[in-house]
Amino acid sequence: MDFLINCPGKVDSSNPNPVKKWLPDLAWASVLKLIEIEGFEAIANQIGKEASKRFEDWYNEDRPEDVALPGDYRGLENEYFKKLLVIRTLRPDRMTTALTKFFTKALPNGTAFTECDSSLGALGILQAAFKDTSPVVPLYFILSPGANPIKDVEELCKTQNPPINLKTSFHLVSLGQGQEENAFARLELGHKEGHWVML
Repeated sequence: MDFLINCPGKVDSSNPNPVKKWLPDLAWASVLKLIEIEGFEAIANQIGKEASKRFEDWYNEDRPEDVALPGDYRGLENEYFKKLLVIRTLRPDRMTTALTKFFTKALPNGTAFTECDSSLGALGILQAAFKDTSPVVPLYFILSPGANPIKDVEELCKTQNPPINLKTSFHLVSLGQGQEENAFARLELGHKEGHWVML
């Protein structure tokens, strides 16, 4: 799991990339860390020598997550989590799609997790997520650049029974340098008075 998340690898001039023509040096460095994991001891040799052309063909696939790995690693189709390690190493650009495929296969009713928001708008998703919160279970937003959930949160405030007063019971604090005291004060007030605080 640590390898999947962090994909360690540092370019090492003492072990140069033998397939520089098609594989970036950082990916080769990650391959050299992957061989430390049981079951992947021979993958550097296969990529660099024995099955280089077949790995290059796999690497150049539009959707490599849907194509069996070459050679000794073909069987990873039945151990998709392990295949994720190879995808993370060689084609990190395909991880989002590969993870979606993994969750769909690995979890009971996996599509419920990968397609759960496809029929809802932003406010609908927020309302569904809000059902899982409580005064001690906050809601976290993981945002992409340009996303701004403030308007949807304000709309959610209005739908509560009784509605949350946006002027007195909803506190929006833009975090930045020097805002720690203000944020802690709002959190303390929210805790005491039952207000909503959005950081």
